[in-house]
Formats: sequence, C-alpha cells, structure tokens
Amino acid sequence: MLEKPTERDVIQEHCLSLVQCKVIKQLDLLDTKKYEDPDIVEDLEYLSEKLFASVQDLSSFDEYTTEVKSGRLEWSPVHRTERFWRENAMKLNERNYELLKILIKLMESSRDPLVLSVAAHDVGEYVRHYPRGKQVIEQLGGKHIVMQHLAHEDPNVRYEALLAVQKLMVHNWEYLGKKLEQTKPESNPLVPAKA
Repeated sequence: MLEKPTERDVIQEHCLSLVQCKVIKQLDLLDTKKYEDPDIVEDLEYLSEKLFASVQDLSSFDEYTTEVKSGRLEWSPVHRTERFWRENAMKLNERNYELLKILIKLMESSRDPLVLSVAAHDVGEYVRHYPRGKQVIEQLGGKHIVMQHLAHEDPNVRYEALLAVQKLMVHNWEYLGKKLEQTKPESNPLVPAKA
C-alpha cells in the first residue's frame, strides 16, 4: 500500500487513510512490545517512518478531505478552527463540489449522531465563510436536509442543525437589511415629528 504505488499523491492518500484510522497509535503500542522476528521489527519501523514523514507533509485540508471521504466524521480540530474555514472554505467548491456533496449525502444517509452533527456544522461554516455558500448549498439540496435535522432525536444534531440554518439565513437578513435601508423613506410615519 505504501511501497507499490509510485505516484506521490497515491502514497499520500494511503498514508492519510492510515492516519485517519489511528494506525499511528496502534504502531506505538506495537512498538512497546519485544519481537523475536526481525521482519516484524523492520516492518513496524518502516511503516512508522513512512507515516511520520507523511504526517509532516499533511495540510489540514488534506486531513479534512480524507476524513470527509471516509464518512467517519468526528470533532477533529479542523472542524472547529476559524482559520481553517477562512483559508479553505472556497476549496470545498473544487471537483464540482465533491466534498459538499459528500457532506450532504452523509446528512441524508447517516444514522450516527456524531457524523450528522459534524456534517451540519461544516455546512454552516462553509456558508459563513464562502460568500456564495448559501446559494451553492441550496442548489445541492443541502438546506432542506439540514432543516430536517432540526427535529432530530439527538440534541447535539438539533443544535448543530439550528446553527447551520441560522448561518444559511443570516445572508438573507443582511440582504433584507440593505434593501430596507435603500428603500427607507426620509421620514418615518411611525415616529412623530419634532416640534
């Protein structure tokens, strides 16, 4: 898996998958044991070395991409980091919105409350940090799916869905506020004129 592919991207993707599956922790545990077979020791060292080198090259977006594609979302730091979303929200548009489509599909099909919560959160953060995010999510059918989770049995899913819906609606409020200011008459009939 790490040795046979020659393309750097493929090797990196395989390493990312192993990192996502917490193989590094398992290697650390295995490394504490003593093995008589030198091949096992050699293999563990090789794998640890390759994974460590891969982790050094990882960007947070690579890690995020692998996590989303795996469908095993959890509250890793990238989901909660303001800087991550500010720098990477636009990247979710790449490959014809591939990652957004996966997030929406996860919200549609997953039964795991953790996956649903994280996916709803990520949709909300995308909308908040990408100017056209609201329109994109609506076109992909995500708004309706997020709104369905407002009635979910798990309180965390409901909470994250509510936050995502608020972020989806905020753009409307800003737009309406600007429209009201443009069409606002010079005098307000509800406020009595000063004498």
